[in-house]
Amino acid sequence: MKISITTFATAFAALTASAQAAYCPPRPASPSEQRLIFAEFYQKLYTDMNATQALIDHMADDYIQHNPYALSGLNNSIEALSFVTPETVKFNITFSGIDGDLAFVYLRMDIAGEPRPRAVVDLFRFNGSCIQEHWDVMQERPDNATNPLDMW
Repeated sequence: MKISITTFATAFAALTASAQAAYCPPRPASPSEQRLIFAEFYQKLYTDMNATQALIDHMADDYIQHNPYALSGLNNSIEALSFVTPETVKFNITFSGIDGDLAFVYLRMDIAGEPRPRAVVDLFRFNGSCIQEHWDVMQERPDNATNPLDMW
């Protein structure tokens, strides 16, 4: 089978354009598209440690934040996560998943200078292609833990 250079270039340009398309404001997205979008988001945030780009690319301007120590809105979230750099934070993802419009990540978070790591659950609600809402829970293992099992 022979593929022309023009056909290949056109297909490559279409794939590249869709990969670089903004996810927000929200547009309709299938469950499989949401899985790919979520994987791209958590790669940028938790692996590449590029919180600003992850948020700009994937969160709605009017995104709703349920963390009591952070305000809603994209710009507030960018400011709240400005401390996330490879030198200050290490994430180790244990579980992640997406079902319908809800996605989650369960991870270990080590912060430079902090005596103990934290177990973190981040829960995100999608509005089509865009993350619209966020909840999180963080827990340190206490000195007097009753349960001997590891948190991760």
